[in-house]
Amino acid sequence: MGLKAGDTYSYPPRGLCREAAARYLGIPAELFDDLVRSGQLPEPRLLSGAAVWDRHHLDAAFEAFPTAGSSRSQVSASLVHETADQPHPNVYTPETLAKRWRCSANHVRNMIKRGNLPAFRSGGRLLRIRTADVITHEAGEPR
Repeated sequence: MGLKAGDTYSYPPRGLCREAAARYLGIPAELFDDLVRSGQLPEPRLLSGAAVWDRHHLDAAFEAFPTAGSSRSQVSASLVHETADQPHPNVYTPETLAKRWRCSANHVRNMIKRGNLPAFRSGGRLLRIRTADVITHEAGEPR
């Protein structure tokens, strides 16, 4: 699904077919299928009956995988690096997510307390929400 010599597009496609999505992640199509079935990768969208994977959803899911030699908890802790004005793109605080959703940070915290939105604590105290969980919630997909 790469650009052909006659293509005039200068940007990557947003939607990817199964083979292109697997190639985008650098894995065999069979492994891609297994990860989708297990819920570790997102389900496709259906465009006129064609299964198409959103590149942004694939990026978010990919970021949730641990790095070689890291445990899941080490990855979570490493994703929490923030500066005062720009949060790390892989996690949200209740405040930054509230800005995205145009609601209050307390509303986000209440969603977490009710179990409607997954979150984790950094340093045992600070609430963080993974981008992959935000995308899943926004898409209305069950966890």
